[in-house]
Amino acid sequence: ASPAAVPARPGRSPSREAMKSAMRGVLASSLVVAVSAVTPIAKVTQLLTDMHAKGLAEQQDEAKKFAAFKQWCGDQDRIKKEEIKAAGESIDMHDAEIQKAEADIRSFTSRVNELTEDVGRWERDQKSASDVRQKESADFKATVQDYSESIDALSQAIVILKKQAFDRPQAEMLQVKNSLMQVAKLAMVPLESKKALSAFLQQPVVEEMPDDNLFKSNPEAHGYEFQSGSVVDMLEKLKDEFGTKKYELEREEMNSKHAFEQMYQQLTDNIENAKHEISKKTGLRAETQEYKAEHSGERAQIASDKAEDEKYLSEMTGMCKMKTADFESRQKLRGEELEAIQQAIDILKSDQVSGAAEKNLPSLLQKRHAASFAQLRATATNPLQTRIATFLSERAKSLNSRLLSAVSQRVAEDPFVKVKKMIKDLI
Repeated sequence: ASPAAVPARPGRSPSREAMKSAMRGVLASSLVVAVSAVTPIAKVTQLLTDMHAKGLAEQQDEAKKFAAFKQWCGDQDRIKKEEIKAAGESIDMHDAEIQKAEADIRSFTSRVNELTEDVGRWERDQKSASDVRQKESADFKATVQDYSESIDALSQAIVILKKQAFDRPQAEMLQVKNSLMQVAKLAMVPLESKKALSAFLQQPVVEEMPDDNLFKSNPEAHGYEFQSGSVVDMLEKLKDEFGTKKYELEREEMNSKHAFEQMYQQLTDNIENAKHEISKKTGLRAETQEYKAEHSGERAQIASDKAEDEKYLSEMTGMCKMKTADFESRQKLRGEELEAIQQAIDILKSDQVSGAAEKNLPSLLQKRHAASFAQLRATATNPLQTRIATFLSERAKSLNSRLLSAVSQRVAEDPFVKVKKMIKDLI
């Protein structure tokens, strides 16, 4: 029936009902034209095409960013390995310097100890030599004193005896006797000479027999007839012998003293040189110990930095490997997702699907208006749309892809929900 034949509702004017009926007719006609232009298949195809393009762009953008990240990983790996290698070489150099310093320190210490021992020995040698020299000097002085006293006594006795080269009164014999007794007591006079002197002193005094002159005067008796010629020869011989020995002794003393002075000076020079070298080696050892400490400190710092670099490199390598694995996994998953979406698009764009939809769906929508709305609601989610959604859902489960799961839900949704709501509000 025509809109004019519909009985008017109570309380509403026929003109208002006619106007609503006309508006519904215009809206239905417009909707038929819109549905004829955009079918559900075309809507789903466009949705998948847009998502495929978006996914491909994101895949390419991620690949570009990962390429930069991979370049950074490579640069960091190269830089850190070079730094670690340089640090290792530096540590080896410092180790060599430290070992050399330790060897030098041992050498300096050994030399200082050796020289210190030498100085001690040389100082003891000086003291021992000085003690011996003092004893030798004392012995020399005592011996020279004995020889001098003996020579003086012999000279005096010789002079006295030579004065008695003729007979003397007995009173003057006491002076000769005393002089010879002094010579006999000398320690330097040999025993045989002492015996000869003793025998000479024990000779009896020869007195002259009295004659006529005895009664004429009272001459003093002669002590002895002079018989000391052989004694004088013996004393002169002893004097010459003592003089020679004294000279030899003085010469030996001079040589001994000179030798002692040379030896003492040599020991003094050795001690001074050794002490100078000890001071020098001690200073060099202190400098070397400081040098070793500096290298040890630098080595410790380099070793610490190297350990940090190695830790950083290990963590960075692990991170880069993990991110590379994640990237490859995402790229593989995204590729499979895009492949699944492309397969769905190819199915929807195939001649069997798109041809049937373009042929049947518009003619179906051009029937009576009431029937058109009912048919629109019936064909909004057709079996093909459901099949595509099911295909994408299965691929989402097999690939564990949230993207394909979301796409399958979007495909399964009624593309005309908003249109139907608007129509419902109008009706």
